[in-house]
Amino acid sequence: MNPIRSLEEVRENWDIFEGKWRSLYAFFLYTNEDRNIARYIREYFHELDRLSGNEVLIFLIDKSPRTWEEEAKIRDYWREFTFRTRVWKGFKEVIPYDRSRAYEIAEFFGIRPRLIPCIVFFRNINEREILFYPLDNSWSDKRLINEFRELFSAVREGCENIGDDNERKEQIWRNLGRFIKRRSIKQRIVNFITHPLARSVRDVFRILFSSL
Repeated sequence: MNPIRSLEEVRENWDIFEGKWRSLYAFFLYTNEDRNIARYIREYFHELDRLSGNEVLIFLIDKSPRTWEEEAKIRDYWREFTFRTRVWKGFKEVIPYDRSRAYEIAEFFGIRPRLIPCIVFFRNINEREILFYPLDNSWSDKRLINEFRELFSAVREGCENIGDDNERKEQIWRNLGRFIKRRSIKQRIVNFITHPLARSVRDVFRILFSSL
């Protein structure tokens, strides 16, 4: 299956999120001005997929074109990028949302604009709890890959020998929370972990779908 690249593809593949086989779901939230993050995701998505393993489903919530004018805008946007590795064509058929729209999406998840770009994690669409991991558009590729290696290694720590699925999933969630908390102290970022949502993740996405 190809990676999920946009909110529309999230809606089209909603059955994936209702399955029981993933321990974590994660999506990147960034703007069209976070060009370094946008490029990095496209060049290294397959490596991110390998790092996260079978426990984590990573997806994007970028914007799909609706008109030929939007298709032209997308082509113009990616034409200005220099990709150092071959990039899957499908990743250049969508575009990150502009700041106003990205901030609107972030608001639904209780994320402050200053903490974008970030990765948002949740473990079940019926729950209200999310965790988010801020990124920095100025980070080098080396810094980014080191961050992701540490992140996904920490997530799976001590879970190899846990046979019970529910127990393993709980351990993975705890690992993620501890890792993010350590990072918040190290990077002096306040409110690194969000408060519970006012509504379930499912309901937040339904609101987003209605606004497409």
